[in-house]
Amino acid sequence: MSVAFQKDEMVSASRMARSFGKVLADLKAQHRRRVVVLKNNQVEAVIVPVDDYELMAEALALLEHMEIYRTVKHRARKKQKKPVSLEALLKEHRLAI
Repeated sequence: MSVAFQKDEMVSASRMARSFGKVLADLKAQHRRRVVVLKNNQVEAVIVPVDDYELMAEALALLEHMEIYRTVKHRARKKQKKPVSLEALLKEHRLAI
């Protein structure tokens, strides 16, 4: 997936190293929404405020739970053979826990 970044969001890795404190202060004061760190003209990192990161992590967790729920519902609708015990499954795949 490709994301478009604005020119004023991009910072070279060397400039980032020299002005890390200012960049963090700008993020904290909400002067910047994010900072895109470039190394050899390639995106290496995107730095966002912690509140934005936590929101993204919560959204990702919710999406994962939704996917698990869809999988469980799909499997519940399918006609299943008799259940397989964990022990039998481990033995069949030559696994040990």
